[in-house]
Amino acid sequence: MRNRLLKSIVISILALAVVGCGKVTNDVTNEKIENADKATEVVSENSDSEENTTEAESIYIVYTNDIHSYVYNTVKDENDEDKPGLRMSNVAALVSDMEAEGKDVILVDAGDELQGDVYGAFDEGESIIELMNACGYDLATPGNHDFDFGMNAFFNRIEEANYPYISCNFHALVESENPLDDSHIFEMGGKKIAFIGVTTPETITSSTPTYFQNEKGEYIYTIDGVNGAKDMYESVQNSIDKVRGEADYIIAIGHVGVGVDEKRNNISSYDVIANVEGLDAFIDGHSHTVIENELVKDKSGKEVLLTQTGSYLNNIGLMEINDDKVTSSLINSYDNVDAKVASLEKELNDRVMDKMGEKVAKLSTTMYINNPDDLSERLIRSREMNSGDIISDSVYWYFNDVIDINCDIAIANGGGIRAQLDSGDITYMNIKAVEPFGNMVCLIQATGQQILDALEMGATVIGEWDDEWDIPAENGGFLHVAGMQYTIDSTVPSSVKTKGDGMFEAVDGAYRVKDVKIYNKESSKYEDIDLEKKYTVGGINYILRNSGNGLGMFSDDELIIDFVGQDYSILGMYFEAFEKEGEYPLVNTKNSPLNKLSGYQMDYENPYGAGRINIILE
Repeated sequence: MRNRLLKSIVISILALAVVGCGKVTNDVTNEKIENADKATEVVSENSDSEENTTEAESIYIVYTNDIHSYVYNTVKDENDEDKPGLRMSNVAALVSDMEAEGKDVILVDAGDELQGDVYGAFDEGESIIELMNACGYDLATPGNHDFDFGMNAFFNRIEEANYPYISCNFHALVESENPLDDSHIFEMGGKKIAFIGVTTPETITSSTPTYFQNEKGEYIYTIDGVNGAKDMYESVQNSIDKVRGEADYIIAIGHVGVGVDEKRNNISSYDVIANVEGLDAFIDGHSHTVIENELVKDKSGKEVLLTQTGSYLNNIGLMEINDDKVTSSLINSYDNVDAKVASLEKELNDRVMDKMGEKVAKLSTTMYINNPDDLSERLIRSREMNSGDIISDSVYWYFNDVIDINCDIAIANGGGIRAQLDSGDITYMNIKAVEPFGNMVCLIQATGQQILDALEMGATVIGEWDDEWDIPAENGGFLHVAGMQYTIDSTVPSSVKTKGDGMFEAVDGAYRVKDVKIYNKESSKYEDIDLEKKYTVGGINYILRNSGNGLGMFSDDELIIDFVGQDYSILGMYFEAFEKEGEYPLVNTKNSPLNKLSGYQMDYENPYGAGRINIILE
């Protein structure tokens, strides 16, 4: 156990038992950690040597957020060959190297580490916790997607962690105490640093709402802020006030974000800082925004440092506290690796590859989630893309052709499509990376009006611009469709009303969505939707049964069949059903088994899909 952790004092009810991570033994160049744009190297020494007994002048906080289980990252070298990108073994090495210099270091994470890539889905995040334990994480706060494997899995993971999870606004309604402690204090370098955990109120709807409910559909967990931002501010302020007299510095570690929806609903980290006082810094997550160091005024006018690393370990955050000054920088590369953590990463990758590396098919064209002309610009949550078409088609095909149950339409939320499929050989691992959450597919019966409302809910921000990302504003509930086509008129203001928990309530005005048509298999034509008629709708439980993305209009609908398979598995089966050209199926439009449907809209070669979703812009 690290010497620095022997100095920490715990105000939580959780026991802190941190395992030490292995030390890098090779000598490297001795430099100060100053340049966030360059690899940073420091001298590795024996942490027990007399040279390391002097008290560090500064206290350092190394931080990550939104890792999303991207633990085996690769980047291209100068020869366009794959090489390791930033990984958790680099995070561990950075901390070890700094400690070897005698620096006091705290390692924290701001949420969404368990899920997102195949490495988390492989065992519901268990291996990710093992890696974080090996790195020696000292503290974390949960992200909204850390609940995606269910509440039991979430609590199992935090029990396995050798570090505490904190949140001041995540509550159990049936118990007098919070499931997690609200704060945690470390003492080192002669100072006490308090951390306040903050959870986005969007967690309930952006994870799976039923996970926060009992079998009767009653909420047994809540997050302050779902019924108004004021509740969130009060929770944060109360926690600040509790530790204000004990701590020299107070830092919020939050999975809150600065995205369009967060700012619109006044629940962004900007809003939290502006409505409380007493913070010195805010380490943020959730919106995947790169914020190296931004000063935001709090309620009293004091400037508070706000920072976020982005996502997927593209950067490691480094905060320094010295002489009553808090600064932060981002490190985008680091050459040293921790041998123990690197070994665990390789073991995990080998296990996953053994299971998922089997070739399924060959893909003629890339299935995009980003702008094909600018791969940094994500579009899957704001317009039709060929990946959305092929995923929704796979569900539509599976019900109609495999299990022979009529499916009128299939839908897929853009937020659940997480990676592009490159042309060439396709394995189940590639497919799992696209749909990493392991969502089960079901079929329900819903009215045309409910379908229209769901499309409208998914179109709330279409036509707006996200200044933070410099891309079209996104909605994770934007719906890709099969067996259907529709138009979004972005010149019509969105008038969707939601309940306190973020669930759809009504459309209080004109609909942006119009010209909705359903493919009729008998007439081979797309026909106007009948708002009174009941249609069979295929998709994932997350939306159709568990009200994900706030689509609660389906929650009481008649269930026809459930748990027919995981979404990525059904996509793989769809690929295997394409006509073979050689040894393996060749995935393209002309080889699709849906080609038997005359007039069915399909064009996988077009990155922007077959034209099922028409968007009218100003």
